Amino acid sequence: MPKIIKRKLLLGSVALATVAVVFGLTLGLTFGKMGNDNKDVKLGAPAPPIKEVPMAVQQLNDAFISAAKAVTPAVVQIKVTSTPKAVSVPDNQNPPEDFFKFFFGPDFPFHNFNMPAPKPTPQTALGSGIIVSPDGYILTNNHVVQGADKDGIRVTLLDKRKFNAKLIGRDPTTDVAVIKIDGTNLPVAALGNSDSLQVGQWVLAIGNPLGLDYTVTQGIVSALGRNINIIRDQYGIEDFIQTDAAINPGNSGGPLVNLKGEVIGINSAIATNTGGYEGYGFAVPINLAKRVALDLIKHGKVLRPYIGVSIQDIDQITAKALGMKEPTGVIVQSVQPNSPAEEAGIKSGDVILKFDGHNVEHANQLQTMVASKRPGDKVDVEVFRNGKKIDITVTLKERSGEEFASAEGISGKANLKSLGIDVAAADSQTLKKYDAKNGVLVTNVTPGSEADDRGITAGDLIVSVDGKAVNSPEELVKIVNAHKPGDALLFRVISKDKISSFIGVEIPKSTE
Repeated sequence: MPKIIKRKLLLGSVALATVAVVFGLTLGLTFGKMGNDNKDVKLGAPAPPIKEVPMAVQQLNDAFISAAKAVTPAVVQIKVTSTPKAVSVPDNQNPPEDFFKFFFGPDFPFHNFNMPAPKPTPQTALGSGIIVSPDGYILTNNHVVQGADKDGIRVTLLDKRKFNAKLIGRDPTTDVAVIKIDGTNLPVAALGNSDSLQVGQWVLAIGNPLGLDYTVTQGIVSALGRNINIIRDQYGIEDFIQTDAAINPGNSGGPLVNLKGEVIGINSAIATNTGGYEGYGFAVPINLAKRVALDLIKHGKVLRPYIGVSIQDIDQITAKALGMKEPTGVIVQSVQPNSPAEEAGIKSGDVILKFDGHNVEHANQLQTMVASKRPGDKVDVEVFRNGKKIDITVTLKERSGEEFASAEGISGKANLKSLGIDVAAADSQTLKKYDAKNGVLVTNVTPGSEADDRGITAGDLIVSVDGKAVNSPEELVKIVNAHKPGDALLFRVISKDKISSFIGVEIPKSTE
């Protein structure tokens, strides 16, 4: 703040203080006389209106207090500084010559103009974290520390101590990251078992929302296994705990705690139309976060196992067609060659009912179960096949960049030059986003092509052609190639807005 402003504020304060003294003396003399007869005035009722709080209520109240006191010392505030990349503009060696000549004529001295590139301004953001080891390892979200400058992560403890933190590793797939501060005998949070959570269970969210340090909010677990499509990663794993404990910007990375004072989740996101709390918050299950954190600390990366199947949730009609009494488990759409699933004997059309003894209800749930394991682990899988339940042992392998995890779609792409579109396989998350059971995703449309002229756009999901369901890029190519130039095909597509429409497309007579 400029000195002149400080000075004005100071002078103003002196003037106000002088007035206050005079005014105070006047009030004191006036009301002092008036109050001589009321020396024994008592404020408030003589006794509380409720003499005894029910024991169950008091115990619940005490449980909230105890849990908050136990965990808060291990919660930290994280301040991240990041500098955006510079915006590239034409330099003095390559000025926008055509621009100046167009508006000012060929003789305009455009070379005299100096157009320096704007300097990026550092930005700061606040998040939360939880200390998980006495020597300073801290769990937080990937999105909290992503893009941080070198030496741009600053941590503040409850006792006001400040530390520069080092980024140990981050995992966009799960939105988990680990940072470290140099300390000893630091307060450490206890980690619970998120697999034992139940809907309706009381929880606390602790963090630094909206710059309000060490805020505690309470609620319940309102749902489990939520997939909200916020992790923009090919292998994104979403199996969030949903809670109505108030979570706001700044809570990210902080703990979700049960009444035993155990961390059962890492607060990560909110569902909102305003940018603030509207009743729904989401946390990464601590079992998954712990597994990721250990890999980041030990190996600097996550050793991701995979099973090698493309799966989809089962609805009532599919369950009936399969001869199942109820829609449970996930159906295997395809099995990757040489994958753990193929080697173990899992087949396309099998329904996975259990994984490692746990019931499977949704695709993202199985994906999380697989991610919580390690390459080399042997896992018992129960499948439903031809009306019977079969037990199969699968040995998980480490996923490389070209392999897909359990909830991923068929790995494939195709280019239909005759129509001018590129398509790619749609995984189960994408299909769920479009409320579709099958389809391929349009990734690119050539300007001026037949598809472009007919209104097909990138981001559309092609569900069927001429009444035939499209499940893979290969199937689409096969259907189109079965027709000759000049034939018209009826495409059924679903837009990003979930609007379904039929579009007639003619195969051009002149093709490359």
